[in-house]
Amino acid sequence: MKISKLTGMMSAIMLAMLLSVGLTSCSVDDDNWWGGPPSGWDTFNDTRLSGYWGLVQYNSDTVSDEDANYLYFNGNGRGFYYYLQRGREYTERIVYYSQDSNTGTSSYQINIQYEYSEPVTMNYWFTHGGDTLWMQWRTGNGSVQTYVYDRMNRAPW
Repeated sequence: MKISKLTGMMSAIMLAMLLSVGLTSCSVDDDNWWGGPPSGWDTFNDTRLSGYWGLVQYNSDTVSDEDANYLYFNGNGRGFYYYLQRGREYTERIVYYSQDSNTGTSSYQINIQYEYSEPVTMNYWFTHGGDTLWMQWRTGNGSVQTYVYDRMNRAPW
């Protein structure tokens, strides 16, 4: 009877050890949460994007405080997306890369990979001496979406 209890305890300990090893091997390295640029992209980091940007206009409409969002590009392909949702402040990491484009709208495209949201690829360009950033893309139904960001000193949170 004592041997069977000991064997049962040993089995339980071995099972616990195997489960803990299995669980730790599933953890994702902090720097590998995104998949990287798509195959064939001739990517670069556009340092003109560096800094904080606050959304001021969406499809010709002024953005209200309740819909505010901000982007931070560190100049090395990483950054943060700050946004409000029902009055609560959220932050998620982003990874971004640019490529040359010949779409007619812009000479450049940016792909932003969000930590918790879907990635998006957009045309982009600058006005007002590089202090206004325009981002534009077509949705699946063909409508054009345009975001206008102004350079800022920092995000509000």
